[in-house]
Amino acid sequence: HLARKLGIDLRRIRGTGPAGRILLDDLAPHITGRSGEVPQRGTEPPPEYGRPGTRMKLQGLRRKIAEHLLDAKKRIPHYSYVDECDVSDLVRLRHGMREACARNGIKLTYLPFFVKAVAAALKEVPLVNSSLDEEAGEIVLHDKYHVGIAVATPGGLIVPVVRDVDQKDLFTVAAEVERLGTEGRAGRARRDELRGSTFTVTSIGGVGGLISTPIINHPEVGIMGVGKVIRRPVYDDHGRLKPADLVYLSFSFDHRVLDGAVGAAFGNAVKRQLEHPAALLVPLRS
Repeated sequence: HLARKLGIDLRRIRGTGPAGRILLDDLAPHITGRSGEVPQRGTEPPPEYGRPGTRMKLQGLRRKIAEHLLDAKKRIPHYSYVDECDVSDLVRLRHGMREACARNGIKLTYLPFFVKAVAAALKEVPLVNSSLDEEAGEIVLHDKYHVGIAVATPGGLIVPVVRDVDQKDLFTVAAEVERLGTEGRAGRARRDELRGSTFTVTSIGGVGGLISTPIINHPEVGIMGVGKVIRRPVYDDHGRLKPADLVYLSFSFDHRVLDGAVGAAFGNAVKRQLEHPAALLVPLRS
């Protein structure tokens, strides 16, 4: 099914699994091309910059955003964690898949890969997929993997939710990310689409930043900010310089629930998924 979506002829592939079975890693060389330039997403609407010498009303969505974020900063003792991730294989994988996805009506950006990687890491470190019930004095660990995606709109930032990410393949997630972003920017997001996330991903890559310190979307206990993908020379294991596509992952965590070692373990799990991206194409195992 996956090979058909990507236009791959399985008869041309030699399987390395038991009895010649074709594995995901066997498909990778057939859907990865030369990466060339690293394309950046540039479809976000420009923010309202204002006019000098005027006063702007803090109202509507802008006021709600202000109240929500102020409440989050007052309630949550944030700590930040930043790591560098080599996404060279991911860049090649996406480059090789874009044409096949376009034929199926799917616009493949980097964001679906990050959403899938987060869901896999949440399964590995369940404490991050939680919320704090302050009244009961209990940490509530969730068994659903609903990932919020920050979307810039003319009125301000909204966070529509991709539900049950673990049960969906990359193509389904990509289609949902595109639909939620389009509907959100047009002001057509439904109220139920803006509720129920268990973790949030926010990306500044489309406008050019490397590192951020995002505010947690309360009552969640963590958020991941994604910078732009950049090409830099790095040393390989043999001390030789080679070009690599890098991205910085900026995490904020609730220190009441997550200590530094747990946050680092989660960050490592996300990195591992992104640096070996073939497994992100399919639903996760329970």
